[in-house]
Amino acid sequence: MRRLPRILTTLTTLAAAAALTAVGAPAATAAPLSMAAQLGTLAPSARVNVIGDNYPAKWRNIPQDSVVDDWNMYNRECVSWAAFTISRHGASANNYGDAKYWDDNAREHGYRVDNTPAPGAIAQTDAGRYGHVAVVDSVHGSTATVEDYNWAGDGHYLVHDISTRDFRYIHFSG
Repeated sequence: MRRLPRILTTLTTLAAAAALTAVGAPAATAAPLSMAAQLGTLAPSARVNVIGDNYPAKWRNIPQDSVVDDWNMYNRECVSWAAFTISRHGASANNYGDAKYWDDNAREHGYRVDNTPAPGAIAQTDAGRYGHVAVVDSVHGSTATVEDYNWAGDGHYLVHDISTRDFRYIHFSG
């Protein structure tokens, strides 16, 4: 009986990949469910105040998800990067879990959550299986330049622009 659900899952995945390929997407882009694949990304703006990849080497230089960091998050994930960054400014997201829960957890701890991006705020979305968080570097019109880990699902640091309307903003300071 266990084989039937596995077969159905496989068939559903293959059908979805075939449908995307049929409408012109290359087969290689059909499988990833990264935030980049779901929400897209824009080239970084020329107007940025980049924080830089200052994530500690003890988490950055080992395989993704191989250890748990000081905030109870897996290394090289967006939540670990964000928790590390805000901790450097005296705030804590310890045990906040998957990114999709960060807005609710932040509200419960008295932090402001709204639709107004600002440098230093955490951009948060519930999109995808786990959601995503990123640190806002700068805001320019309807886009914000953010820094994050694992945007493309590969556990790497990235600076890129996002559409501000796709995210909520958690203000851990100010």
